[in-house]
Amino acid sequence: MERHTVDSTSASAATSTLAPKLALVLAPTLALFAATGCAGQARLTDEEKLARVEEMVEEVERRFPEVEAVTVEEVGRLLETGSVVLVDARAEREREISWIPGAITSEEFEQDPDRYADLTVVAYCTIGHRSSEYAKRQNDKGRRVLNLRGSLLSWAHAGAPLVGPDGPTTRLHVYGKTWDLAPARYETIW
Repeated sequence: MERHTVDSTSASAATSTLAPKLALVLAPTLALFAATGCAGQARLTDEEKLARVEEMVEEVERRFPEVEAVTVEEVGRLLETGSVVLVDARAEREREISWIPGAITSEEFEQDPDRYADLTVVAYCTIGHRSSEYAKRQNDKGRRVLNLRGSLLSWAHAGAPLVGPDGPTTRLHVYGKTWDLAPARYETIW
């Protein structure tokens, strides 16, 4: 067995040149860890989350320029007049957590789309990408379907209600970590 020895002078010199380099490499990682806590998620304020939602919404709108979108405020006015049907375009596992009161599933809409011919049909999902895809597919079939701009994340930031299996809720399925941008008062699931 071969044995290597290092004298204390060369070890000390190696440590003194390595320590600053190591600090430069580890500093950003340690700062990120300190800022994000144990969960690994940045602790953003609600305003920062809403700004990120807006950035994501703008990207959705660039990808689907042909899909007409309506805001949460516009949907609120339509709900007051009873002239809208909201279509939840999310997967069943997401819908089981919470949904917009009165919304129907995409499957329910597709079973009898003529039933909603006199209403404004607005699809939603978490941020608007999947509901834009859904609206585009329906529009291609000759059915006018709009997209809720910012979908459930904008809905939550506006303070609009959600319901779950047991009634009003602050639980929200956000599809994945990237979309974990609901206001702090919400319990998010993905």
